[in-house]
Amino acid sequence: MTRDPAPLSEVPVPAERRRSVVVVGAGVVGLSSALWLLRAGHGVTVVDENPPVDGGDYRRACTFGNAATIAVSACLPLATPGIVRRVPAMLADRRGPLAISWRDLPGMAPWLLSFLKASRPAEFDRIVPVLGRLLRLAEDGHASLMTESGVAGLKRSIGCMHLFRGEAALRAAEASFALREREGVRMERLDVAAVRDREPGLAPLYRGGIFFPDCYSIDDPHRYAEGLARAIVARGGRILRGRAAGIESGPDAVSVVIEGERLSVERIVVAGGAWSRRLAAGLGDEIRLGVERGHHVLFPGGEKLLATPTLYPEDGFYMTPLGEGLRSAGTIELGGLDRPPRALRTAVIAEKTRAFLPGLGAPSRDWLGFRPSMPDSLPVIGRSPTEPRVIYAFGHGHLGLTLGGITGRIVADLVGDLPPPIDLAPLRPDRFPRNPFRP
Repeated sequence: MTRDPAPLSEVPVPAERRRSVVVVGAGVVGLSSALWLLRAGHGVTVVDENPPVDGGDYRRACTFGNAATIAVSACLPLATPGIVRRVPAMLADRRGPLAISWRDLPGMAPWLLSFLKASRPAEFDRIVPVLGRLLRLAEDGHASLMTESGVAGLKRSIGCMHLFRGEAALRAAEASFALREREGVRMERLDVAAVRDREPGLAPLYRGGIFFPDCYSIDDPHRYAEGLARAIVARGGRILRGRAAGIESGPDAVSVVIEGERLSVERIVVAGGAWSRRLAAGLGDEIRLGVERGHHVLFPGGEKLLATPTLYPEDGFYMTPLGEGLRSAGTIELGGLDRPPRALRTAVIAEKTRAFLPGLGAPSRDWLGFRPSMPDSLPVIGRSPTEPRVIYAFGHGHLGLTLGGITGRIVADLVGDLPPPIDLAPLRPDRFPRNPFRP
């Protein structure tokens, strides 16, 4: 992948621009932000209910359960032109890659309307290069963090593959190939024979595919998070277990309220994933953040049947070989944080995975987590419109692991009053109107 030049070296800011900072959230975005901030010379405390330290229960974190793939090829938003015609059928198919409970529709209406607006051709054409620029910086954001965290050995440079089951799907994907090439994504076309030679364990349920050599996987994202946490502490940062109940502004400081106590600092970074909207609302910021309920199913020993992380776009989930087994992760279930798991979602993933890889045994684990999702597939990175001492870094959807490192670097630039490596206007927190029904 062609990379844009970016000033990503570790350069501490002058003493007069060093701040005391609280980072809310210990996912990969929050931890990466904390480590980049410490590198710049700031004083940092990370606050999270279950951080990846001292045996904390990290299983609810998206960083724990994601597809474990650094997807530098993913420059296309979920809202594509023409999707409005497909949504009704997708919603009616309870076994499809997109699901929503009908009782959640009223509450989801503003997000869904903004999602459909983002699929307009002009909006789609605007979003793709923004994602492309971020993704060209993704590896520069991660590489030195992984080295410092002592987990560089988790990187598995094996690329990833997208397969298409039918000729129609393959033809429809041609336009996406051209867009990716325009954004500097390296690709190799695969015919049926090439797929079979690369992955003989796959059932022949494909008409062709594409291989992305610059993508890679993280063998254990949980261990990556633990490594980042150790590096934070080694640099003098603190990791505090507790729930951030709110943020308060004062004349001389901003404060995070944690179990009735206030932690006052000069800057706050909100990187709380799907829970960030509540904290922003407490400041008066209305952010169009939705919740995607993500799932994975783990098949012990299944990693022997598949060498390359593989996505069937028509089915919406990745199959990733890891040291602990084969992880099938993905699909989109729109809903809230308070709904119980729906067994059908993981059952469908397990069923389809076994159809693609007939040699699989029974799964040993399933997982439900909550992705913070913006309608235009672009994260929120920038200062709060109502309180500029608060910086938002959330809403990465399916790209939290991929974009965590570069997001952390941008956050450090904002705290240090340095120019970020990209234009942040497309990522501003208030880019959606308060009234989604406005044209």
